Amino acid sequence: MRVLITGATGYLGTAMREAVPVGVEVIATGFSRGPLSLDVTDQQAVEVAVNHHRPDVVVHLAAVSVTAAAADEPDRAAAVNVAGAQTVAAVTGRSGIRLVAISTDLVFDGTAAPYDENAAPHPINAYGASKLAGEQAITSEHFAPLILRTSVLVGRDRADRYPFTTYVVRQAQAGLKVELFENERRNFFPVTHAAAAIWESAANQVTGVLHIGATESMSRLEFGRRLLEAAGLNERLASSATGPPDRPSDLTLTVDRAQALLATPMPTLDEVMAEMRRDLRLT
Repeated sequence: MRVLITGATGYLGTAMREAVPVGVEVIATGFSRGPLSLDVTDQQAVEVAVNHHRPDVVVHLAAVSVTAAAADEPDRAAAVNVAGAQTVAAVTGRSGIRLVAISTDLVFDGTAAPYDENAAPHPINAYGASKLAGEQAITSEHFAPLILRTSVLVGRDRADRYPFTTYVVRQAQAGLKVELFENERRNFFPVTHAAAAIWESAANQVTGVLHIGATESMSRLEFGRRLLEAAGLNERLASSATGPPDRPSDLTLTVDRAQALLATPMPTLDEVMAEMRRDLRLT
């Protein structure tokens, strides 16, 4: 199986490249890093890449994926998260290529959790709005895409991205307090599990929307305290803070469909912490 990954040099893409299944050939593309550059907003470039490499599957990860960055640069977020998604979907759809695309729990507003795949999206920030518009573009352009919505991805730092988990641990190791939002519940998901779920999805025929994440949600504060406890550090160094108004308060996802369709486990909180100890090399 030949798999072309957009955004392969980012956090999740790096985790995927660390765990390539036997028998898979990866074409790893990135916007500004890596040997194969691909700007997903450039339709001609996407067509050339697909026609040249002739993948069996395209995994679309490329995105403006930081909430604050999308708010600061809404035009850039729309170009990548909406127009870029539409371009990738159109090119793969015309070529009959399977498409697996990553989306987010932030398509919801946090007022009606828990959310299953049939829940009506209603984003309240620029990032969530751009990802929802991207989902809609994908389904309008591709004959049978799979859209995987996930939550906060956690684990050790990769590709100079996502310092949240290691930041919490490093602050505590230095004896410093770390403020964490108490009003933002998410299904914190090990990036290694997310990579495994995507690899499995690339090889199967599941379509539509699928929620992937831990089986339970918790606030950032709760997660931080559980993480510090798992690391043998003082959990009281994690202190309460209130997130900004554009952060939904409860984005709990139900992952029943993923549990039924995928062999990759949707982990319990204890299993998430066990993976944090392994991935962050805390043991």
